[in-house]
Amino acid sequence: MLRRLMQIDCSEVPSAARWLPAIGLVFCAAASAQALSLTAPRDGAHVRSGAEIRVSVGRDDAANLRHVRYFWLRLGEESVAAHQADPAEFHPVNGEGQLEGTVTVPREAIGDMRLLAVGDVVRGRLAGHQDFDEVVIHVEPQARLSTIEFAVDKPWRLDTLGKRLSVPVFGQFEDGLARPLQGQGTGSTFHSSDERIVRVTPQGEIQVAGNGKAAITVLSRGQEGRLAVVVEAEDTANRPPEAVAPTSLIAKPGAVVTLNGLKSRDPDGDPLLFRWKQVRGNKVDLTAPNEATTSFVAPHVAERRLLQFHLVVTDLYGPDTVKGADSEPAVVDVWITP
Repeated sequence: MLRRLMQIDCSEVPSAARWLPAIGLVFCAAASAQALSLTAPRDGAHVRSGAEIRVSVGRDDAANLRHVRYFWLRLGEESVAAHQADPAEFHPVNGEGQLEGTVTVPREAIGDMRLLAVGDVVRGRLAGHQDFDEVVIHVEPQARLSTIEFAVDKPWRLDTLGKRLSVPVFGQFEDGLARPLQGQGTGSTFHSSDERIVRVTPQGEIQVAGNGKAAITVLSRGQEGRLAVVVEAEDTANRPPEAVAPTSLIAKPGAVVTLNGLKSRDPDGDPLLFRWKQVRGNKVDLTAPNEATTSFVAPHVAERRLLQFHLVVTDLYGPDTVKGADSEPAVVDVWITP
């Protein structure tokens, strides 16, 4: 369900912007479209989970916005509607091409989140495109953390050397909600008792290093959780592969952009399985997300915008059998410039 910003011909209304009860907020403007710009909240802002916050979309007087949708995603998540904000009822501000409304921060949100604004921009009655902008903001729960728990049987049994996994840890908060404690900005720290068995990153991702027993300790908001880990894998050395891709690309709207991971390699000479995912920007369709190279059509933008992708490669015993060691993600920034 979305509230709409509609556009009709200038001849049909006496002024440039008017509220018509039958169809919503109407904008009458010239045909050329300028950039959609998310002006509030600001990048790096701190907000509370569950709070209603002001959102503001800047637009040139020539921009014709049919409607704007908002999506909440954790950093590192694929660009899908994992969380969608409540629809915002907009109103123009000072006649300067600024639209304001409110959205609600998801109650279960925690840590660093992407707020992605996607607007449909029309040019005439039939032609149109999408434009987008996004900010990264920090979300802090209003409730206190009660306990730290793990969504796995104890001990956590693993059987693949080199495998990378997120620690399945969540917090039970006093508002009755469970929130993930791994990821950026969640205020959690992670420690492995033996990095020869499992290594752990500051964001709560482990990599299985060797056979044996270890413990992962999680500290967050004055609480502590401890998870025993038992690794029983084939006693054969298997070194993780390396994902290699260009770190930065520039493309024009409408161009076919190719993401190339062909230089990825495995130190043991094993064949590789490829997995591409998009983690920043409005969603684009990848032609072959499980191949060494994939491509997409660069979207229309009126200002320079970032699309970011991660490539992870996994080694194989052969063409159809996964061996299981994962690479660190290779990060590719694709800048779309008008």
